[in-house]
Amino acid sequence: MTKAAERKQAMLDGKPTYFTGKPCKYGHIAERRTAKAECIACEAERNNSESRKEYMASYAEKQREKLQEIATRWQKNNKGKVNANTAFNHSSKMLRTPRWLSPFEKLHIKCLYQVAAMRSKHSEIAWDVDHIVPLKGKTVSGLHVPWNLRVIPKKENILKGNKYHV
Repeated sequence: MTKAAERKQAMLDGKPTYFTGKPCKYGHIAERRTAKAECIACEAERNNSESRKEYMASYAEKQREKLQEIATRWQKNNKGKVNANTAFNHSSKMLRTPRWLSPFEKLHIKCLYQVAAMRSKHSEIAWDVDHIVPLKGKTVSGLHVPWNLRVIPKKENILKGNKYHV
């Protein structure tokens, strides 16, 4: 089968890459992108080159304000995700997030933070995600796990403080 026929078949099959077994013009024997027929090894060299890194650094420098504005807008529109990531990082530093949490349980935690953010956005009162058993209490310490979290009004969470109430 010719290169063109192999590429066409890969396109029909919906595959992102195909392999001819023949070297590219730079001598790489690697898969090629179906869209551009470009060698993946050539693409990797180009993306990891010093000139590419310099270009990206200068672009970031020139567009600093625009990129910062985009990041700020994303954070404002995704308050729940930001809060979940912040809480996860904080609890990990405190060694209160177990490594054995499944991806589903991690998603459950993110969802709780998004529920709190949505309730705050669409109601008159602010909502928080509370650790039922505090992460660092005086008498007992809990974990950052879904069954130790609940969504409650911020006012209640402030009144509860860092205490465990049964």
